[in-house]
Amino acid sequence: MKLKVLLLAVMATCVIGCSNDDNFTEEPQQLQKASFKVVGEDASSVYLFSFDGNLETSTTDNLTQEIGVQPNYLTLRQLDNLLSFYSFSEGVFSLVQIDIETNTIASFDDFYANGPGRSVVWGTNNLNTVFFGYFTPGNARNLAIQNVELPSLDSQDFTIDFNIDTLFQPIQFNGKIFLTYRDSLGNYKVTFYDTISKTQGPIVNFNTVPVSILIDNAGDLAVVKNGVDATLEKYDSNSLVFLSSEELNFNSGFVPGPIDGAVLSEDRLYYSKPFVQPARFSAGPAIFDLVTQENIVVDLASIADKLEEELEASIILVGQRFSKAQKVFLVSYAVVSQEIKGGVAQISIDGNLISNTTFPFQPNVILED
Repeated sequence: MKLKVLLLAVMATCVIGCSNDDNFTEEPQQLQKASFKVVGEDASSVYLFSFDGNLETSTTDNLTQEIGVQPNYLTLRQLDNLLSFYSFSEGVFSLVQIDIETNTIASFDDFYANGPGRSVVWGTNNLNTVFFGYFTPGNARNLAIQNVELPSLDSQDFTIDFNIDTLFQPIQFNGKIFLTYRDSLGNYKVTFYDTISKTQGPIVNFNTVPVSILIDNAGDLAVVKNGVDATLEKYDSNSLVFLSSEELNFNSGFVPGPIDGAVLSEDRLYYSKPFVQPARFSAGPAIFDLVTQENIVVDLASIADKLEEELEASIILVGQRFSKAQKVFLVSYAVVSQEIKGGVAQISIDGNLISNTTFPFQPNVILED
């Protein structure tokens, strides 16, 4: 999620690029503010900010003081209510977990040393086990997963595939870790590792077509094939059996691997559309209708103008997530000023600014519902 996830924070400040996509034109609607949680930081601390849309109140927890998470943490993973903060120092991984519903905390300092026998690419986990995706050293570059049990630290290795060039970030869903990777011949492949049975699912080979993945609202695996004629294919998430295929009459611009912050529900893809550069921002909220093949893009420049007028300062976007439960786009930003400050803007599916919530630190990750 993070891997210092200021993925959108290095952006140009010129005018937004032109697009043939349709912008929202509907009249503003009075909508209920959404609830959300965001993890952010300043120079000394990491924070969990919680906003209640019903009561229009907020709380801020200092995670550095409460559980020891430092601003230089490496990665944040979320699995339901479990937040896991990974850090890496002097060749050793540490992990701090907090259940944001029960406030249960677990800490594992220096629990794993990264030795020469494995080249770790990422780590993810459930409550009891950490799963490291790694390459074996040398020319073979075999892809494997190492299970590290908590708190015993007993470990077990499982080989996924051979002669791999690139491993992308994972998606963890329903007890499975979905893997997207590219082999040494340039073929893009998808498979899963079952964290309960410690077994692997079938490998689906998409040849040289780059693929991006997400889990749709029905619990199926959706695969966007980013070829000349882009398509959206669905696979049963328990067996990877092919279910259906639909054309996508737009250039998604998705990078291989998970489509972060996107939601596919009721024949609509809510996602972050990359803008042609140079542009004021690198990406912004958009909706692609699979039935009409219409791509609708939020007029983000106008909304940013309103925010900057309110804040009396410029902003840079940090991230975006669509709340499937509340049907609203959540866009996080950092304020460009001497004061460390950030916020989250709520944008309706009609493309209107619902509300703006600020806090005295910069956001890193908007948490999932």
